[in-house]
Amino acid sequence: MAHRADTRADGALPPPNLVSVIIPCYNHAHFLEQAIKSVLTQSYSDFEIIVVDDGSTDNTTEVVRRHSPVRYVYQENAGLSSARNTGLRHSRGKFLVFLDADDRLLPHALETGVGCIRERPECAFVSGRCRVIDSKGAILPSPKQLQIEREHYVQLLRGGTYIWCPATVLYQRCVFEFVHGFNPKVNPAADYDLYLRVTRDFPVYSHAQIVAEYRKHSSNMSRDVSRMQHAALAAHEAQSNFVKANCHYREAYDAGQSFWKNDYPFQQMVTRIQQVVREHLPRDASIAVASSGNTELLRLDGRRAWHFPPAEPDRRGELFAQGAEGSAITSPWIEAGMTYEFSLYGGPEFSRQLARVLVKGVADPFPIASAEAAPQEPVRLDGVLLTAIPNPVHASEEPGVTNITWSTGDGSEGQLYVSSMGVYAGRDPADSDEALHLLESTKARGAQYLVIPAKSFWWLDHYQKFREHVEARYPAVARDEETCIIFDLRESS
Repeated sequence: MAHRADTRADGALPPPNLVSVIIPCYNHAHFLEQAIKSVLTQSYSDFEIIVVDDGSTDNTTEVVRRHSPVRYVYQENAGLSSARNTGLRHSRGKFLVFLDADDRLLPHALETGVGCIRERPECAFVSGRCRVIDSKGAILPSPKQLQIEREHYVQLLRGGTYIWCPATVLYQRCVFEFVHGFNPKVNPAADYDLYLRVTRDFPVYSHAQIVAEYRKHSSNMSRDVSRMQHAALAAHEAQSNFVKANCHYREAYDAGQSFWKNDYPFQQMVTRIQQVVREHLPRDASIAVASSGNTELLRLDGRRAWHFPPAEPDRRGELFAQGAEGSAITSPWIEAGMTYEFSLYGGPEFSRQLARVLVKGVADPFPIASAEAAPQEPVRLDGVLLTAIPNPVHASEEPGVTNITWSTGDGSEGQLYVSSMGVYAGRDPADSDEALHLLESTKARGAQYLVIPAKSFWWLDHYQKFREHVEARYPAVARDEETCIIFDLRESS
């Protein structure tokens, strides 16, 4: 690879240490300033910035003019892939990073990428991790990202991508002599298509460093699920001839087709539900979710949530510890966006709940003291104690841990249980009458809102009496036919 011809228009060899950061921009001037500044503040100094204005009608030009080191290239609107390819042709660097105008690099991103690829010069690209932010830059909870050590092509074939954000990838320029840039025909999934074409023929490397921030907002291309799904399937199906001769590849390819056709729309629905909840419900809300047992639907930025219908009230969760008193550190399974309930039981046959505490996992990388603290169980007059420190628990990329301390107060034996956001009953209600009974009992246990995801809208047709009761009695605080309906159980219409 190192001796192949260069992709620069003038044919000159690229400077040996230069990184070209290419920023395509279409009407994202309000984010572009932050993207440019995130490059200018890099710890690695040998870089160039090229902004490709893809026919914007906002003040993109004005933003670029405020930063003299930035090169500005204009083209008539042709789409993200075309803008990236234009930036590639105008760039000079030996290494390349494609930073979308609404995303940001972390200060060590280029230094980390260049260091990794110099240690592995045989690799076509190296990729890292990102954290997810909202339109204002606040960090959002997200599932754990995978770090792939081998068979990168197979992992990509299985659907989705372990590379969440294009800016986490640093390429060797020479690989583009073989893959010829981004494919405009699969524009929303062009990065996925490129990863497949590269990893099929070249070694790559995945490291564990967080090097970028991926912004979720109302104008993300990925919010158009139908268009994104169509493009991803097209990119995936382009590999069909290549995988035919290898049974291992064929198995991964079939799994990928299932993902893009079924799992991907569900994951997008989960993301949109999180956004709707974030916009309409308070942070201390207690929410019942018609989840069909899928825990992903309970990841609501630390709000207390449980499955609807829930398991019987006496289901305590998993036994965490036992004894009259003690202190134990949880294993690292507290995830960002999730809430956990620890309950201490004592008395005859451990039948009496002595105390409980809610533990939240948060994505904020700053000191936990700045986060909203979850209620702690104080020491009572009878000596009962149950605390979690820290709480909330920092659990961004890796799950977090907290120290649980308890005491029954009188020296008697106690049992401490942990439940992850409620336990699913394991089945749907038999009829409307059972659904109504479960709703009222869930409300009595503290549920303030009922979320019915789009995937469970069939409830409203199947349980007609339940639907009439809920819609007549409880106001809908949010109603999105492609996402969810949220009913306020605190008030009656």
